[in-house]
Amino acid sequence: MNSSATTLDRDESPSAPNASPAHNETMFRQLFERSADAMFLTDPRREIFVDCNQAAVEMMRASSKQQLLLRNPADLSPEFQPDGRSSRERVHEDAALVLSLGRHRFEWRARRMDGTEFPVEVLLTPIQAGDQTLFASVCRDITEQKRAEHELLESTQTLERRVTERTAELSTSEARFRALVEHAPEAIVVYSVDTGRFLFGNQHACDLYGVPMSKLAELTPSEVSPEFQPGGRRTSELVGEKVSEVLKGGIAVFEWRHKHVSGRLIDTEVRLLRLPAEGQTLIRASIIDNTERKRAERALRESEAKFRALFEGASQGVVLHDENQILEVNPAAVRILGRRFAHEMLGKHPGDFSPPFQPNGESSDTMARKYIDECMTKGSARFDWLACAPNGREIPMEVMLTRIEWSGREVIQAFITDITERTRAQAALAESEARFSAAFQAIPLFIGILRMSDGAYVLANDAFVNWLGFPREEVIGRSSAEFGMWENPEERESALNDMRAIGSIRQREVHWRNRHGECLTILLSAETIKLNDTPHILSFAQDITQRKRTEEELRAIEARVRESEARFSAAFHASPAFISIVRMSDAQYVLANDVFLNFLGCPLEGILGRTCSDIGLWENAADRDLILHDMQTLGSIRQRECRWLNRRGERFTILLSAETIRLNDTPHMLVMSLDITQRKRAEEEVLKTLEREKELSQLKSNFVSMVSHEFRTPLGIIQSSAELLRDFHAKMPPAEREDQLESIIRNTRRMAGMMEEVLIFSRLDAGKLDFQPAALDLNIFCRRVVDEVLSATNRRCLIQLALDAIPPDAQADERLLGHIFTNLLSNAVKYSEPGATVHFAVERNGRDAQCVVRDQGIGISEEDQQQLFKAFHRGGNVGSRPGTGLGLLLVKRCAELHGGEVQVTSRIGEGTTVTVKLPVFGANHEKDIGH
Repeated sequence: MNSSATTLDRDESPSAPNASPAHNETMFRQLFERSADAMFLTDPRREIFVDCNQAAVEMMRASSKQQLLLRNPADLSPEFQPDGRSSRERVHEDAALVLSLGRHRFEWRARRMDGTEFPVEVLLTPIQAGDQTLFASVCRDITEQKRAEHELLESTQTLERRVTERTAELSTSEARFRALVEHAPEAIVVYSVDTGRFLFGNQHACDLYGVPMSKLAELTPSEVSPEFQPGGRRTSELVGEKVSEVLKGGIAVFEWRHKHVSGRLIDTEVRLLRLPAEGQTLIRASIIDNTERKRAERALRESEAKFRALFEGASQGVVLHDENQILEVNPAAVRILGRRFAHEMLGKHPGDFSPPFQPNGESSDTMARKYIDECMTKGSARFDWLACAPNGREIPMEVMLTRIEWSGREVIQAFITDITERTRAQAALAESEARFSAAFQAIPLFIGILRMSDGAYVLANDAFVNWLGFPREEVIGRSSAEFGMWENPEERESALNDMRAIGSIRQREVHWRNRHGECLTILLSAETIKLNDTPHILSFAQDITQRKRTEEELRAIEARVRESEARFSAAFHASPAFISIVRMSDAQYVLANDVFLNFLGCPLEGILGRTCSDIGLWENAADRDLILHDMQTLGSIRQRECRWLNRRGERFTILLSAETIRLNDTPHMLVMSLDITQRKRAEEEVLKTLEREKELSQLKSNFVSMVSHEFRTPLGIIQSSAELLRDFHAKMPPAEREDQLESIIRNTRRMAGMMEEVLIFSRLDAGKLDFQPAALDLNIFCRRVVDEVLSATNRRCLIQLALDAIPPDAQADERLLGHIFTNLLSNAVKYSEPGATVHFAVERNGRDAQCVVRDQGIGISEEDQQQLFKAFHRGGNVGSRPGTGLGLLLVKRCAELHGGEVQVTSRIGEGTTVTVKLPVFGANHEKDIGH
């Protein structure tokens, strides 16, 4: 509340016994009329306004007091208040509260004379006018306050909603990942690099290792693998190498030998991928049996052969093309389009085989492009088309376009059908079905079609019937359980359950028994199909008994061969570390592994018989000499950091260990080194992050310090002045009362100005203060800003404005420009002595308005100039002058939104000059530069 509201908030009884009623009435009338707050006098018995001041007339946008008097407060309000209660009822209730409590403060929804509604804060106080009691109402428009509260509430709700959405996304992502792992067709485990053990995996992984799910988390990769891998390298070393490769950001795909709990060795293909996880280092391993992959590759080749046979032998024309040309055609397409050879069509646009116009009158080229675009966008397109043969014969066709991936890129597969030959196409389809039936019966795989409901066979090929040893008529209508062909009935039930739940089986090993009791290992695949809208199972089975025996024999032979290999040699050459052997006597290399040679960029012959000094390996020769000395005296080195250079001069940080060994009774050094350059860089990034967090913490501390320090002083002054007015109002001379009121107003403006700077900074920092340029007369604007600053600073300093031929039509954001000039001029006045002159010059420089504010005040030290644009930082020589430390930062941000720049030059005791360049003039002003 301002001074007027504060006056009415006091007890109305006179504080001086000798004050005359007329004097009190005069004082009240002056306060009433001059108050900046809207004030009404209300007769509570009639519930009408009997008087109001000019501020009330302006607030209600009335033409005069008479337009407001003799009205009920509800007449200047909407029918209902925000709480849903009637305005007239609220008038009665509020009047009763005032009479019972002595005063009443509340919020009210008012309506101006032009119909606009706005919120006000009302303070009702009963006063005595002779023998009549009136209500004095002090009203304040709180629209801006409500808007700020609403924006704060919206910001809080948005933040809470984003936190809730992010939490839900993370929970959903975790659930999806778990479901993906558990239901994946291959074995999947998640490995923790921090603990060196598995975290969890799916049932396929448990089956692969032969352990229950509860034991999986107790295992390490080495415990489910043999000691050595097929290449002769130690499993534990390879594990570290592959983990390091993945942690560097790659995806490792390699062959690996696992060990079943029974001791059986399993050759697999492993794919490692690092998982994003906060606070943990996790790696996902997907494991696929190599035998399954090979079968898949063979099936892919067979599928390609089938496609090629279908493509070449299809009676329907097939054309593969992209947006520009035909890539491949089958013979049917060549025949349909009346050509003799495929090369006559390859490389040409599909529209080249059509007349200029289609039957609807539209250009063939235009329609071709339209259908191609539709196919590439939607995935398919179907339409009728008119083509033409070389002799001009028109060929009506039905065309079906489909977007497919072919040879690593997206192309269009066009099926074309000559509509005039539909009967012939149907005959060709019947012939194709006959070929399929012949292929079905002749294929050597066991193929059968079973009903999903009861598992009974409805069709079986000759190979399957012959293997069973039953006549075909005895097979049809019966299930596999009736034949007793499954060695383990649980395998059959599992297969049927998976077909009902998943719909397919891929490359599953099962065990069957024929009529003669022979047990075979079968590779089973199945797919769900529909015949006459009834679900059936199409099963493919391959006898792999002999192949399994051959593979077991092969694995046994390979095991014996691997045992005969030199383990040290394999480990030496395959290690991811740089390993070399150096003669102790002359420090010459006698052996080095491939990783070290690749790092050096030279073959083994290039380093044998040479020293590390000869090849320029060490960045610092003193470090090399220290290593040699320690090896000769101590015999070993552990985990020592050093600096190496490769052949290209690139610098690397190396973690080096060395041990003395004897070869042919001659002392040598076995040197093992790891490249830790990336790790060191990561450590530096962590340190930079910590520094940034410290800066943010200091920024928060500076803000709290500023608020607590800068707000305490004006609040104390306001409180002191208010208490003096309350206790000694009647005894104070008018001039002293005006001084106290002026002090309250001045410090209130000071607090409001500081809060305005903080709010503007907050909006700028949040990106909510948009740049909205508009036409602006810079001459008038600068004069207005100077007048406002002079008024706000009580003309403490003279501001000398110089405008040098400024065009009137600048393009700028008036609000942002006001922040720039007001802050610069206010600072110049604040840090100058009273009566000094502040110079403000604006001139045209090409497209820029160059604005210079110069004062002769206290100046800024060189140390403080390094942090001029840092939030809440103030110079060390400002003394008791108030401020937030945001002024120059706001100037810089507002100038940058204009695309401009700010320069500051200053010396202690000699003043400060701030230059702001703003590109506010268009190209059409370039010709005026010389004026």
